[in-house]
Amino acid sequence: MRAAKILDALKVETRDFPDPKPEGDDVVVRVEAAAICGSDLHALYQKPGEKKQIPGHEGAGVVVAVDKPRSLKIGDRVAVTACRSCQSCDMCRAGYTTYCRAMKGVYGFSLDGVHAEYVRIAESSLLPLPDFIPFDAGCLILDPVGTPYHALKRMAANATHLIGVFGLGPMGLGAVLIAARLGARVIGVDMIAYRRDLALKLGAWRTVNPGDGDVVQQIRDLTKGYGLDRSLECSGKAEPLHAALDLARPLGHVAIIGENEKATIRPSDHFNRKEICLSGSCCFPLGEYGEIVRLFENGLRATDMITHRFTVEQAAEAYRTFAGGNTGKVIFTRSGA
Repeated sequence: MRAAKILDALKVETRDFPDPKPEGDDVVVRVEAAAICGSDLHALYQKPGEKKQIPGHEGAGVVVAVDKPRSLKIGDRVAVTACRSCQSCDMCRAGYTTYCRAMKGVYGFSLDGVHAEYVRIAESSLLPLPDFIPFDAGCLILDPVGTPYHALKRMAANATHLIGVFGLGPMGLGAVLIAARLGARVIGVDMIAYRRDLALKLGAWRTVNPGDGDVVQQIRDLTKGYGLDRSLECSGKAEPLHAALDLARPLGHVAIIGENEKATIRPSDHFNRKEICLSGSCCFPLGEYGEIVRLFENGLRATDMITHRFTVEQAAEAYRTFAGGNTGKVIFTRSGA
């Protein structure tokens, strides 16, 4: 089979790999669509050194080979989850497989992933994909749909809220799409004009360019001093988090989705005197999968986030394009269309 291989920082090739074989309850999936994630970019593509595993953890496809499966069969349509979990610890039983206490690996990082024609994957790491969800939408369920949906649900976001989305990469664009579908007024914040324009197409009420001046003041002006009821920090940078906390109204809620190792907060100003909540989100529990499927059934147009499509043969161009920033979601499909 053909698959992407990250050879060094900013260096990707498409190479031949042995066709995977099913084993036990590991099945083989023909990958019909797979997306590049920001974590692929920052943790793999931009880091020096050859990466052993085939990248990619956001995918959807068809089961084409089985050994001793418990429920799947050849021909089943499936969406991929990132983790090969133990399935028996308290976190797995609660559906939070990302926090498995005996993790067996993560596809695309410690295990071969989905930027390939085929992938061998544990049956327990696959979710049934209904016929009404196309594969290109199915590969978006794991991260840019599921993660912001879970964050917004934890916030109890609704149509009465003014919601700020800081950072309009794929996670931020997904947050805009879902928050707008809830009926909320959404303000998107990003330096890149291409992504601000895309956020407006996905339902944002307004967008803000940090290059035009102080973001806090710009949003206060837009909201006539009201501030924000809810915010999602998706950029992974300290400054937007500070802005989200500054703009939070009393009893508001800020969710951190962007990966960020360090930031400074002002506890008195940000929390004590406003009683706001701060939460983190990097996944959705599997028990929410049915709710996410219902969003698609009711018309969620997740594929509107997709701006570029490639075949796996074009892996180098796909990664380079996504790294350039003037994109929404970048995906691989079998045909490139």
